[in-house]
Amino acid sequence: MTTLAADREIESLMALHPKGFDLSLDRITRLLERLGNPQEPLPLVPAMWIAGGI
Repeated sequence: MTTLAADREIESLMALHPKGFDLSLDRITRLLERLGNPQEPLPLVPAMWIAGGI
């Protein structure tokens, strides 16, 4: 595909969504906040594992 053909294809796709594409992370950031920020690590609880048994 030539650059000109690719540009025409992009223009036709952009015409389907006239207000443009939001390429920022604002929408996903708001969603993650509403979900309680599950992407953040959980607080670590100190624990020790001793191999073996009684």
